[in-house]
Amino acid sequence: MNFLPTEEQDQVRTTVRAFLEKEMAPLDREYGDREMTPELARRLLKPLMPFGYLGPERTDDPLIEAILFEELARVFPSLLGIQYIAGRVAGSIDAGAHPDLHERLVMPLMECDRIGCFGISEPNTGSDSRSVECKAVRKGDRYVVSGTKCWISNGHIADVAIVILRVREEDGSERLGELVIDRYETPFESRDIETIGLRAWPLSELFFDGIEVPAINLLGAGRPGASLLAQRTDRRRQAPDFRDARCMCALASCGIAQRALEMALGYVKERKQFGREIGRFQLVQALLADMAMELEAARLLAYRARQLIAMRLGDAEASMAKAYATEMAVRVTSKALECFGAMGLTREAYIERLYRDARMWIVPDGTAQIQRLVIGRELTGFSAVHG
Repeated sequence: MNFLPTEEQDQVRTTVRAFLEKEMAPLDREYGDREMTPELARRLLKPLMPFGYLGPERTDDPLIEAILFEELARVFPSLLGIQYIAGRVAGSIDAGAHPDLHERLVMPLMECDRIGCFGISEPNTGSDSRSVECKAVRKGDRYVVSGTKCWISNGHIADVAIVILRVREEDGSERLGELVIDRYETPFESRDIETIGLRAWPLSELFFDGIEVPAINLLGAGRPGASLLAQRTDRRRQAPDFRDARCMCALASCGIAQRALEMALGYVKERKQFGREIGRFQLVQALLADMAMELEAARLLAYRARQLIAMRLGDAEASMAKAYATEMAVRVTSKALECFGAMGLTREAYIERLYRDARMWIVPDGTAQIQRLVIGRELTGFSAVHG
């Protein structure tokens, strides 16, 4: 087992880090803790495309993709979230849309002229897509959509939403489906939800009040059997989509923790107390050692999971990476904040924002407790029961 990166992977990290540090880190300082707008999001995303983050240039190497995710999270965590969702929406429409819809939407989405979101969670339903209440009722060549979605990443800035809903056909049959709602074609309302961290990555509510959407916008329309959604959410095996998202959360957490460790190291080498740099004190070095060990462990889990996911494996490994890395980032950023002392509590020091951003990654795509249930199920072959 070779743990060393290839020459190409090393070169990618060096090149991307230099670009992000120069071009994106200042933008994170300016915009990373503010409400995002669609215009700004498009302007921030486009420079990422030549590096393989989005669009036709996107890399097929899972470890290079892991490096790209981690490096972007290191300098602009919110932008990583925006580009991740935008890219996956483009991929889903590319894979399952009616030809007319495909021709109209795929390239604008891939080229970041338009931004996408997934509408899954609802006020009474979390990530359990089988319990959604939002519905689409067939009426001739259109669906009438009613319901509310909440906790939707990119929702407020999205031009295109893939909405998970209960589809009712004219013959009375009902099933889960994914409906593409083009905001230009069928306007809908949204509202941003203010959060403690990742504030530039919109988390939103979407409102559908009897809007009409063309029937061809149903992904997999005309195909026999289950919808694409049903195929991807088999309870007996975590879907590739969920594994991929959980691994992304782990990589994002590693990037944030890496930045926190670097900032703490820089500070303790300069800050003096009792006539010497505080980095010379034993307890400070112990803090730094714990941070570095936890970060390396999380990175190894995340990179291994990324490789396995590319082979359509890694249910437990993705959950291990997500649970450990997201909790690790909170611990590491908290220790980094301690290294700064009272200065760490101020907005001026920036380290407090890394702590807030790190705390956000524990919840999406299944909390740490849910990840432990997935791991337990994979280890035992039993689904957990109460009691």
